[in-house]
Formats: sequence, structure tokens, C-alpha cells
Amino acid sequence: MDTNIALTIIGVVLTFIGVVFIAIPKVVNEKADPDLPSDAVNIAAMFRAANGGFGFALGMVAIYSRNLPSEYASTVLLSLGTGILIVNLSLISGKIREFGELPIPPMILLLTLTFLAYYAALF
Repeated sequence: MDTNIALTIIGVVLTFIGVVFIAIPKVVNEKADPDLPSDAVNIAAMFRAANGGFGFALGMVAIYSRNLPSEYASTVLLSLGTGILIVNLSLISGKIREFGELPIPPMILLLTLTFLAYYAALF
């Protein structure tokens, strides 16, 4: 797969997630955890918005890196893929440490982006 296409897909997805998390963090929290105690809603929204900022930032890195020569773009893709994989592993560690249930749909999306990044970078 062309690195330009992979970086565009990853960039658009991460930017979209970031914008949603920043724009409507309370709604995202309600969908993710409908039983969130009322005194934790604002704190959880603050952390969700901060996570959105990270997603948005990584999405912008991917989008701005689209036109790099393939050897440089491959390095960016390997970095993004590894970073996204670490996010997934940290979610799994939360389950192991009994913080709550695994968010399966986001984990599948992130795993798909990881495979896309590695595939485009290595093949």
C-alpha cells in the first residue's frame, strides 16, 4: 500500500476521533460508560478532551507527513503504528488491573490502524 494513502487514512480517522472527543466529551463518556457517577462527569470529560487533543495531534502529524518520500513516510508510519499499539496495550493493561471492561470497538479500530501503518511501512 502507498504510504500516502495509509497516512491519509490514519490521519483522517485520528483527527475525526480527536475532534469528536474535544467537541462532545460528555456525550462520548455517556456512550462509553452510562453508569458514570455524576461527580465524575466533568473530570472524565476533561480527560476525554485531553485524549482528543492527542488524537487530533497525531492525526495532523499523519496528514502533514503524507507527501514525504516513502523512506521517511515509512518511519512515520512505524512510529504511529507503534504508538497506537501501545495505546491498545495500555487498554488491555487496564482490564488486567481490573479498572473496567475493555472498549472492544475502539480497540478493533486502533488495531486496524496499527496493521495498516505496519503494512504500508513494511510492504
